[in-house]
Amino acid sequence: MKNKGQITVFMSCMISVLIILTLTALEVGRIYCGRMKIRAVIHSAQSCILADYNRELFERYHLLFADPTYGTGSYAMVEGKFQDYVEKSLNGDASVGKLFEFEVCEIALCGYKSIIDDHMKLLKKQIADYEKEEGAVKKVVEAGKNMVDSSKDVKEAAEKTSNGATEIPMSSGNNEVSEADNISNSEKDATAKNSADNENKEEVEDPRKVLKDMLSKGVLALLLPTNIEVSNEEHDFSDSPSETYTENEKFKKDTDFTDVNNMLDILNNSAKEDSTVIMGIGQKAAFCAYVDDHFSYFGSDKGSVMKGEVEYIIKGKKSDYDNLEAVLSDIIWMRMPINYVCLLKDVEKQSEALTLATAICSSTGTLPMVEIVKYLLLGCWAYGESIYEVRLLMQGEKLPYVKTSMEWNTDLKSLTKTNNTVSSSVGMSYTDYLNIMLAQKESKDITYARLLDMIELNLRQKDENLSMVNMCGEFKIQGKIRQLPKLLKNNKNYDNDSSVYDYYFQEKISY
Repeated sequence: MKNKGQITVFMSCMISVLIILTLTALEVGRIYCGRMKIRAVIHSAQSCILADYNRELFERYHLLFADPTYGTGSYAMVEGKFQDYVEKSLNGDASVGKLFEFEVCEIALCGYKSIIDDHMKLLKKQIADYEKEEGAVKKVVEAGKNMVDSSKDVKEAAEKTSNGATEIPMSSGNNEVSEADNISNSEKDATAKNSADNENKEEVEDPRKVLKDMLSKGVLALLLPTNIEVSNEEHDFSDSPSETYTENEKFKKDTDFTDVNNMLDILNNSAKEDSTVIMGIGQKAAFCAYVDDHFSYFGSDKGSVMKGEVEYIIKGKKSDYDNLEAVLSDIIWMRMPINYVCLLKDVEKQSEALTLATAICSSTGTLPMVEIVKYLLLGCWAYGESIYEVRLLMQGEKLPYVKTSMEWNTDLKSLTKTNNTVSSSVGMSYTDYLNIMLAQKESKDITYARLLDMIELNLRQKDENLSMVNMCGEFKIQGKIRQLPKLLKNNKNYDNDSSVYDYYFQEKISY
């Protein structure tokens, strides 16, 4: 009877093994189900974070961004919110029982992309996604093509000026002028003689002095009706998004028209800018349409702190007055090359300019400079014409992008309108010129930063702690969550070897 109990022992061993296998299978299944629950909770926590987007920013500007600092400046806020949500979701309901128990060991924000990162990449994408109207693209493309076509004429005008605006050698005599601009030598000789005869009869009035006197009153005084006032209040942008950006200033544009080289630089630069305006036209058109939909410009009102938001985005000055003055000055310079081209195609107006140039040079004893002075006077005349055009523009009229002699408004000596003023109902309006200027500056980060300045200035009327720099559209959160064991709960080696119960994750959250 030495084998007595063998079956009992065998069955006990088998049952023990089966129990261990069963419990192990249950534990493995519990771990797997626990991980599924963890993944579901993490996904839900991501949605919770995304749901904290700034409501005012979305409703007013249709941009989806959230502040992970929640107005405190500390990114620990989003980590704490994520961890609280995960802990409550995993262990919050005690009535379910203790089949699953979890410990959130670590939650960390390991990366994020703010609204200004990667050259405003997230901001540009949302703007492009929002603005997909074919009409907006077509409008900017049409204006851009007009500018490209005009740039060829401006470039030719610059070459013609460079070749013609040369000093006449003294050996040629005071009455000898080289042939240029389709005006014969006999016409020039006669002009010089008549000017010399009249030199002592009347004082020669230089239109450049007239222009200087006009501009001394201020650009806005020349362009706006007297009953319209523009605010001089300066706003503080010391901690604004654009504060960290700089914009290189272009060369100084001389309104004295005493330096032909400066005028040539202006013409050449204008031709270069006009020829590149349609590059990347899709993004530029989307940007222009977005700005037009959400920001006010002079003459419109969207309930903003600054009335000239579009003008600020273009120029970045602290007051509405300075921004409007700078924008209108730029529009004058945009029109000047177009008007200059028109003058170079008009023989009669060139003859008039030559007559006056000869009189001026005769009175100052610089007759060899007559050709140079002629072109400078033509530039001054084109600028004066542009001033009058922009005045019409601010009265609601449109300007034809290509100018003809029949549409000319001013005379040379006084730079004021003549009796044959022609208005146009077709052409480019003030907002069209703003769109062109926006398109020219769209590729610069500082332009988007100024757009954020305006958003921040307006939204701070309700939330003074809001900072657009802190707004993020993408987050990376990593962490470690441990599922507490059931079978090995009292195992001394659990703390040293618990990798099977640990769940590591790194998730990217984005709008």
